[in-house]
Parts: sequence; structure tokens; C-alpha cells
Amino acid sequence: MSLFASLQNGVSGLNAASSGLNTTAHNLANTKTAGYTRQQTIQKDMYYQTFKVSNNGAMKIGMGTYVADVRQIRDMFLDKEYRLQVSRQTFYEKQVECEQEVEDIFGENEGVEFRNSMESMWEAIQNLSTNPESVVNRQLFIAQCESFIETAKNAYTAITKYQNGLNTEVAKQVKKVNDIADKIAALNKTIAEKEASGVENANDYRDQRNLLMDELAKYTYYTYNEDIDGKVQIYINNAPLVIETKAFHMKTESATQTGLYNVVWESNGFGDVYKQDEAYSTAKKTDTGTLYGILTARGNKNAVYSDVPQQPDPNDKKYLNADGSFNQTLYDTDYGKYKDKVELYNNTIGNSILTQAEAQFDLLINGVVTMLNDVFCPNLKDKNDDDRITIKSAVEGTTKDANGNDITFKLDTSKKYKLLDVTNSPVGADDDETIGTELFVRTGMSRYTKITLDHQVYSDSCVDSDGNPLGLAKDNGDGTYTLYVYNEENVSIEQDKTDGKYTYNYHDDKDGYTDKTTMYTITNLQINPDILADYSLLPVKENSTRGDSGAYAQDIYQKILTAWKSDFAVLDPNTKTSYTFDEYYKEMIGNFGTRGSVWQTIVDNQEKEVQQDEEKRQQIAGVSTDEELASLLTYQHAYNAASRYINVVNQMLEHLLERLG
Repeated sequence: MSLFASLQNGVSGLNAASSGLNTTAHNLANTKTAGYTRQQTIQKDMYYQTFKVSNNGAMKIGMGTYVADVRQIRDMFLDKEYRLQVSRQTFYEKQVECEQEVEDIFGENEGVEFRNSMESMWEAIQNLSTNPESVVNRQLFIAQCESFIETAKNAYTAITKYQNGLNTEVAKQVKKVNDIADKIAALNKTIAEKEASGVENANDYRDQRNLLMDELAKYTYYTYNEDIDGKVQIYINNAPLVIETKAFHMKTESATQTGLYNVVWESNGFGDVYKQDEAYSTAKKTDTGTLYGILTARGNKNAVYSDVPQQPDPNDKKYLNADGSFNQTLYDTDYGKYKDKVELYNNTIGNSILTQAEAQFDLLINGVVTMLNDVFCPNLKDKNDDDRITIKSAVEGTTKDANGNDITFKLDTSKKYKLLDVTNSPVGADDDETIGTELFVRTGMSRYTKITLDHQVYSDSCVDSDGNPLGLAKDNGDGTYTLYVYNEENVSIEQDKTDGKYTYNYHDDKDGYTDKTTMYTITNLQINPDILADYSLLPVKENSTRGDSGAYAQDIYQKILTAWKSDFAVLDPNTKTSYTFDEYYKEMIGNFGTRGSVWQTIVDNQEKEVQQDEEKRQQIAGVSTDEELASLLTYQHAYNAASRYINVVNQMLEHLLERLG
């Protein structure tokens, strides 16, 4: 090997040591820089020159060294694990936040706990039962009922207001995700350009990109890979967010009926970003990201009581055949539908803390309201204890429409109707002994359609104690009769286009009927304005047809007290335990607290997991001052050695040139 080649070897060593010094100095300078990844100089032999070949092998001389790469020291598996755990932590933090909001709403609503309003109404009922003649007791009872509804509305409205207010946070986070995607796409382009020559790695730009990817994990879980050009491809639920140098944006769309925002893709053709019809799952990694956490906790509707499936009752008379035998086929069909609804509930309403709170709370209010209404305005039951009556012959009569105009209303024998029990219903304390005045009314529909007839109406299944046909309509004493037909919650009143007469249109799927004005749901309830204007209309007296004219109906209070202490509904369709009104509310609030505690435990565990993963990442990627100072000394010695080597070769060359003249 020539002296000039030896000189080149020394220069290569000098350059390699200089590169190592620069890299080490860069590491030390960025010890406190957020997201910085420790860099390492990789040196390789340049090539070898063969100068002698023998039977025993070849003798080669190295021609120096070169810097093959300046690489980042990162563990891609730790990065992915860290980002998954961060994403899971932020998801459950949002669940905890929303659960605490629900507890705050029920615990302190304008300075009054909802439990207080229930207890006050219960006390008013007891006072009224001891002295129903007292006008003061009646006024107090009605006032407490009004307070009960107002407090319930305030609580429910507070939940829906918070629910709708999450739209703002959803929009902010969508914008943030889009901004991060744009920055990552721009860095992809920069990194690819810097590394195109293959001379150097754009490590500092990679650090910026990794920091953005760590931040993105807080908002949403994603998968990613890096192509041969150094560009990362990012996917959310298999839909592209970043492909090479292009970012695909999300946007929010307001749902038509609810106004709640859905998150969809702007232009990549993948539709919804997240599936909101499936319960979140740790196994599927769908319990991740604060954005999806908001959507999950918020739900996609303002839920009502009908969203909680109720198991079909085998004792319901609808499951009896004409001969009195049990119709197992019909029951099995309804039970199958119920199980489907439970699955839907678990994937939607029950999957969201806010919609679950709305639905369960509304079910409680609906139960209290309908119980009181049914006591004051009981519907007729036939000899088989069925509250749906088949009339003996078709009926046509007159009633009033919403504008007070007379219209013709018809009923036929092919359907069953709920009718006011005009014989046993209590009456008001007014001079007219008014019947059918419910305490709580729906703002969009009255309790009964009052059909005026010129004849009495009968049913083969309704007879008196002597077996005689029982008149279904109230005898007005002037040759006319009034039939009180209950306006059910799954019904609409529509005009028959063939004859112009009005009748009921019953909707087969009650839960699928979206007209809340027909439902006893919180937002659609109020105290009957007629009763507020005249307390005497509250049905508290015995019906004169029973021979007890003028007496106060003591049995109605006993029915209320009994119903209050009886089980009325299950809280969760996945359990079979039913509760009284008081127990139901306590269990509902307790369940919220339990879920919140579970989620908080998960958050605490995730914080530890994230911290451990970050410590592991820092052990590999973080800059250790001690290690870097040691490397600095190593490269400095190598640099000095290369310098001395060059000096020796230089002296040898100088000596030869001087001697050879």
C-alpha cells in the first residue's frame, strides 16, 4: 500500500471521528429538547485491497473507514405500544369526565337534589290520603307534582345541553386531527426530499413527525407504516388519514333529527370515521382516543324511556289464545325481538353514559307519571283482565280536531282500543263531576279522544257483576254518549282518504315511532293546565254510577301508595332485577358511580402503563449525558489518533522526498 493510500486512510478516520463528534455534540445540545431521539454514527470499513495471494489465503489491506449512517435509536414496537396506551388513557378520561358531569347534574341541580323532589311528592301524596277533602292538601300535592316535573326537566335538559355542547369539542378535535395530518404530510415530503440522495437522514424532521404522531394518538387510535422513501402512511379504521404527502381531512356533519355532530371523511369515500353502532371493545382496540371517547360518551341521540327494552310479560293477555291456552309462538317471536333490542341497546344507548342516563331517568319519570295518571283515570279491563277492548260493532261519532272543528271519527271491530272506565273512574270535585282529567299531560296529544255518539257501545268481553253487557261510553243524560278512547303512545290520528273520516293508525314498532309528542317523555310533559286553573278537576271523588256520589275516593290513594312501593321496572335490560321508584333512582345513581369508579381505575392504570412505556422509550431513545460524554471522549481520542497517524505518514513522505531529492 502506498504512502498516499495510507494518508487517505488517516483522512477517512479523521472524517469518521469528526462525524462522531458532531453527532455526540448534537445529542448533548438536545438533551432537553422534547421529542428528540438519540442519534448514533454507524461506521463501516471502506474496502480492502488484496496485495498477496497464497495457498493459505489472501492478504488484504484495509483502505479506511466511512460513516455509513447516522441513525436514530428508537424501538418501533415501544412506539406503537406507547401510542396505544396513551390513546386508551384519553378515551377513559373522557368517560370519567362525562360520568362526573351526570352525577353533578343529579346531585345538585340549581341547588336542589332530584331526590328531594321525589320525597316531597311522596309526602304530599301521604298528606292527601289522610285528608283528601282538604283543598290545601290538593293544592300542595299538585304543586309538588309540578315541582317534580320541573326538577326532572331541569335535570334532563342539563344532560341534553351538555350532550349537545360536546359538539364544540368534537369540532375542535376534528380540526386538530386535520392540522396534525397536514403537518405530518408536509414532513413526509421534507423527509423524502432530504433523504433522496441517500447521503444523510433527516433525523430532526423525523423527531418532529414522531412528536406529532404521539400527539395524534391522544385524539384517535391509528395504524401506520413507513415506506422505503421514509414517508409514513397513517390509517384510522382502515381509512387513510395520511398517504405519502397527502392528508385526508375529517369533517363534522349535523344529524338531521338531533343536531349532534357525526365525524365523516371529507373526500376519501369511506363515510363515517367511527362506527357508533357497536360497543367499544378493548380486544378490538376501539376504547381509544379522546375523539371517539367523546362520541361514545355522548351517544348519537337524545334518548327516551322507550329506548330501554322491556321484556315481554308472559302474563300479558295478548299471549292467550281464544281457548285460553298460552300462545308460545307469539311469545317466542316477541322475546326474540326483545333480545335483538337488548343487543342494539348494548351497542348504542347502554354504550354511552349520557344516553343511558337520559333513557333510564326518563323511564323513571314515565313510570311515576303513568302510574298517577292511570290511578286518576283508569282504563277499562274486560272479564279476562285485558285492557284492550274489542267493540261489538263499528262506531262513528263526532269529536273536535286541534282547531276546535267538528270531525267524524270512526272505530272498527278489527282493532282493540283502550277505553276510560267510565263506571269506576273517580271524578272531579267540580259540579259537573268531570271524569278523564289526567294529572300529567302530553303537550302534543290529549289523553283521550272524546267521541260523541247517539247510542251506547258494548263489547262481548265487558259485562257487569250480573253478567249483563256493560256500557263503554258515558251516558250524558241528554240522549248522547261520550266514548273516551285512550290515545296510545304508538298511535297517530289520520284522515282516511277514501271517506274523509278520521281514525287511528297504530304503529307496529313502538320504539321505532319517532313522534315524541305522543309519548309521556320528560320534555313532552306538563301538569294539566285545566287542573292548574281549577284544582277541583282533579279526580278525587267516587263515581256517582257506583252509588257513592259526593264521597271522596279513598281507594285511589291506597292504589298510589301500593304502586309507589311496588316494583315497576328493571334498570338495565341485561339484568332481571326490578325496583320500586325509590330503589330505581338510588340504583341508577349508584350504577353511574360504579361505572365512574371502574373507569377511573382504568385511567389510573393507564397512566402507570403510559409512564412505564415512556420510561422504556427514554432508556433507548433518550439522551444520557454520561454516555454521550464518554462517546465524546472516545471520538476525541479517535480524532487525535487519526491526526497523529496523518502526521507520521506526512513525515515519512517528507523524508522520502528530501532524500530522493
